Amino acid sequence: MGHVVVKYKVTLDQPEDGSPNYEEIASAISDFEEVQEVEIKPLAFGMMYIEVQVVLGEGEGIVDGFEDKVRSVDDLIGQIEALEMGRL
Repeated sequence: MGHVVVKYKVTLDQPEDGSPNYEEIASAISDFEEVQEVEIKPLAFGMMYIEVQVVLGEGEGIVDGFEDKVRSVDDLIGQIEALEMGRL
């Protein structure tokens, strides 16, 4: 079984009472064993996003499972978009 490298863009919903704690959420995501790199990057108008690079095994449902795992980190996680995907 091979492996794939996936780079994700994780955007957060903006709460009404301020901005989300990007550092805390990025730290929680970086604790996953599949994660190779996590960066907080500017998006627009003071908003940020979290870029996550992971190595996953090939197989049905593995990518969806990882995305669900990221969504479970915080209620503010909005959209998870795959930016790049390639085989190792």
